[in-house]
Amino acid sequence: MDKGFNADFIEKLKQNNDIVTVASRYINLTRKGKTWWACCPFHFEKTPSFAINEVEQYYHCFGCGASGDVISFVSKFETLDFYDTCKKLAEYANMELPEYHNDENLIKQKKKKERIYNLLVDVAKHYYNNLKLDISRPALEYLASRKLDMNVVKEFGIGYSVDYIEIISYLKNLGYTEEEMLDAGVVERHENRLSDAFGKRLIFPIFNLYGNVVGFSGRVLGKTDFAKYKNTAQTLVFDKSNCIYGINQLKKAKNNGNLKEVVVVEGQMDVISLFKCGVNNAVACMGTALTIYHAKNLKRFADKVILCFDGDSAGKKATLRSIEILVNSGLNVYVVTIPNGNDPDEYINNFGKDAWEKLLNTALYWVEFLIKDFANNYNLEKMEEKSKFISDALNVIKSLSSESEQEIYLRMVQDLSSVTMSVLKNDLNKISNVQVKQEDIKEEKGNIINLKENSYVKAVKFVIASLLYKKDYAKLDDNIKVNLKNPDYVKIYDYIENEYQNNRKPIVSKLFDLFDVENSEDIYDIVNYVFVSGEDNEKYFNDCLKILVKTGINFEKEKLLKDLSLAKDEQEKKNIMLKIKEIALKGKN
Repeated sequence: MDKGFNADFIEKLKQNNDIVTVASRYINLTRKGKTWWACCPFHFEKTPSFAINEVEQYYHCFGCGASGDVISFVSKFETLDFYDTCKKLAEYANMELPEYHNDENLIKQKKKKERIYNLLVDVAKHYYNNLKLDISRPALEYLASRKLDMNVVKEFGIGYSVDYIEIISYLKNLGYTEEEMLDAGVVERHENRLSDAFGKRLIFPIFNLYGNVVGFSGRVLGKTDFAKYKNTAQTLVFDKSNCIYGINQLKKAKNNGNLKEVVVVEGQMDVISLFKCGVNNAVACMGTALTIYHAKNLKRFADKVILCFDGDSAGKKATLRSIEILVNSGLNVYVVTIPNGNDPDEYINNFGKDAWEKLLNTALYWVEFLIKDFANNYNLEKMEEKSKFISDALNVIKSLSSESEQEIYLRMVQDLSSVTMSVLKNDLNKISNVQVKQEDIKEEKGNIINLKENSYVKAVKFVIASLLYKKDYAKLDDNIKVNLKNPDYVKIYDYIENEYQNNRKPIVSKLFDLFDVENSEDIYDIVNYVFVSGEDNEKYFNDCLKILVKTGINFEKEKLLKDLSLAKDEQEKKNIMLKIKEIALKGKN
């Protein structure tokens, strides 16, 4: 498949990026025999079923069925397109990226995206430089009131928009068009006139994981009848459903090796104030509820997440929503409650870093938090409310996979409700698992037999897989290729044959260059073929060869019989009959 780079470059890129080494940047791998194992990064599981074959340079998850090479791993994990994935791997391997050639629309889209990134950087620098102007005094006074020095301001790139039109002329002087300004979300159109989308606001640039400015959040200074904060609207590079404020600082902390947990707070001022006081593991979602995309991004940095939202009703709802998403994403979730309804910004400014760290030590594991929260919401002196409390608590406990863990929290419910353990256990066992875990509905693609497959298809898959995996009993044979009736099968055989003719051995990961493996069931089955140990696979290989030959003969015979029925010339009919006899004799041999 032509993906925009020539085949030689892709091959060298993969050779210079060992899949185990690259995957280790993102997940924890454990070696067992010749295979590396991990919990799958693409679906939630507690028992590792994600395997990496270092020799063949590909991965396969026996839980969700994900399969691919080093390129597809990084692409899927980082949520990058093919070009950006190759660019990242080229950086890992210190390789120069060659010229990209592909669909003209894709190239235009990529150039458009790069143009937007450049524009956003220029805007961020301009807003920051505005702080040096006298007209920006309100912004400087606000920053001083929040005890933010210029080192912190520079670290987060905080700036100021002085009015509603100045940024437009500035960008035009740099050569940007009005359409590009609109595409980047920095201006808005009102009655055919453009205006700064963040006019007269304090500006907080929003960075993505790779340090690119993707948008802005603007804060009104002074009293207002509308929302204090305004975020960039959806653009080609900004999507608030997966954007995390402070993730670039989090990445620095991870690279420095001092990140054990991530604290999720409500707003960017919380993140900035915590950072100012020496706390560099706090992030915030961009004015939206936490999503599975946020959870996925957080999981790459730490397995433990502490939720620290404001103590008001909105913060409480956000906490409850976030717990479910984070737990289902395989994270260890804790919840901390700040006393007296303070937010993190207020708390750390009033009491300092040591008090903040002590507060985090009081964080409750999500199960304990929910049970205590249920208890506070019900009057346990009333029988009907106590019954509802027990029901809510047991539904949470039922989701725990370990009986010992269930026992711990059942005792907690017992202490709060005074109901005996035996009764609680009996009620727990009556609850059906309404929410089926993803690992329980996994699709064992490697072990499912497609009922539509006939003996020929099964034989072809075994023969090609045996050749691809370099089994001792598998030998190249002219009878194989001539009896492959699917062009994809022929393409794989040609690759294998070419490798042996050039004194090389085929590798499984090459098929990910030739095909879209995950979306081609037949190729997927060959790549992830399960060889049954203990069986006489050599005999089965020879039997499969016989099936291929027999099927090929029958195919040719049917074709000739069809030609015979259409033939009008007597000599032509005799020639076809001779061929049919020859084929019949071949079938008896």
